Amino acid sequence: MEKLDKDILKLSKLCEHWADHNVSHKENFSKWRDIAKSKGLEKVVENLNKAIEMLDKCNKYLLIARDGL
Repeated sequence: MEKLDKDILKLSKLCEHWADHNVSHKENFSKWRDIAKSKGLEKVVENLNKAIEMLDKCNKYLLIARDGL
């Protein structure tokens, strides 16, 4: 049972770590989306916005998973 508890604790920490790490990716995506926007690359902007939305959803589910442990 002790191993299971350690695994659960580790998974909880990993879910939080992955969510935190995604925040830094989101910041980079936003920065480069703004650069693409300034260059008139609307399709690139649209796709980066979708990627940002997906990161937000990913983080939501990672944190729900963490909370379920």
